[in-house]
Amino acid sequence: MATVLWIDDDPAILELHGTLLRSKGYEVFTAPDGLSGIAIIRQRHIDVVVLDINMPGMDGDQVADVLKTERPTLPVVIWSAGPEEIPESFKWFADALLYKGDGPLPLLFAIDKILKDSRRRNFLLRE
Repeated sequence: MATVLWIDDDPAILELHGTLLRSKGYEVFTAPDGLSGIAIIRQRHIDVVVLDINMPGMDGDQVADVLKTERPTLPVVIWSAGPEEIPESFKWFADALLYKGDGPLPLLFAIDKILKDSRRRNFLLRE
């Protein structure tokens, strides 16, 4: 079962999308802030991270800096309110850029594609 970590300061988003992803067979961990998300990444095997940008305390940009250092191959989906809030550095770092108004289908498609690509890459590396 693939694991998804969703880092977002909006509890309604965490609950709604966590429920959606669980209904599709994913094991889902949620974190209400960047520090909690980093702690989960350090303690558990995570296959993909969905990361909000604007959060109090440690924002998405700071979380991304930690991920680039500690888990540079961990796939990341940036989840933002709109293109104007995405820093330029995220545009090359993220495996997918999604906007909160897009709805659940692009999210499910992006996570599924990222996980398939990751499995294919891992398979080729073992050969």
